[in-house]
Amino acid sequence: AVIAAATTILTVWEGTDLVAKKDMIGTGHPMTYCHGQTDEFGKVKEGQRFTPAQCKDLLAKSLPKYLTPLQACVKVELPVKTMAALLDAAYNAGSAAVCRSPMVAKMNAGDIRAGCEAFPTWYITTKNNGVRKVVPGLVNRRGGNKNDPRKDEREFCLEGWVEGVAKPEKQSISLWQKIWIYLRTNLKG
Repeated sequence: AVIAAATTILTVWEGTDLVAKKDMIGTGHPMTYCHGQTDEFGKVKEGQRFTPAQCKDLLAKSLPKYLTPLQACVKVELPVKTMAALLDAAYNAGSAAVCRSPMVAKMNAGDIRAGCEAFPTWYITTKNNGVRKVVPGLVNRRGGNKNDPRKDEREFCLEGWVEGVAKPEKQSISLWQKIWIYLRTNLKG
């Protein structure tokens, strides 16, 4: 459920590049393709083509690699959308960075709302040639630009906080099942 929820926000922010191109953001990876893939599945050549189905498959293979470390560092039960917002951030900045983030620290301390509110100022810069620069796209993705029509990580996280953690539905027991349970537990022999 977390991966499905994260996919709805992640693909909007990452976009889809069906042709591999040079990574101009300065992440240290030479190529980017599909939904922000880099060299996770081996080297690709500039101009290499991918189908939408291949991109969807690669994303499905990628996300569990980011979710597993998050599940280990998040010590509280989180709503699906809240965890999905963290997964989106991990896909963008790395699971280790998210695990060290103020979002996770506040959530682990029991304040999920404060954790969601920490998104807008977290990791909004990039370092290129030793110079730190604020990246408007990261500001928007984290929740710092209310004029951007896309749903941001802060907003998605807060939606989860408002919805709360899903509780298992209580199964209704028929009268006959109640009688059977009573007879089994109270009549021996």
